[in-house]
Amino acid sequence: MCTPQKLVQQALESDGWTAGEKWVLKWQYMMHSHFQAVLAEVICLADEDNMERLHHGFPDAVEAFLAWRDGDLGKRFAAVGLVE
Repeated sequence: MCTPQKLVQQALESDGWTAGEKWVLKWQYMMHSHFQAVLAEVICLADEDNMERLHHGFPDAVEAFLAWRDGDLGKRFAAVGLVE
C-alpha cells in the first residue's frame, strides 16, 4: 500500500489531474510556496465579487477551489485515497 506522501507525489506527476486540481491537492497538503498559500487563504475568504476578480488572475486555482468547495473534487480525491 502506498503512503499518503507517495500517493500525493504520484498524483502531482500524473496527467490524470488538471493543474488546478493539483493546486488544490498542494493546498490540502500544505505544499505551496508562501505566495500560493496566501492566495489559497484569500480565495477561501473571498466574497462573490472578489472571487470573480481573483478568477481573472488565477482561473485554475479559483475553478479548482470551487470544484472542491461546491463540487465533487473532494470526493474524487477521496475515491483514490488522497484525502479522507
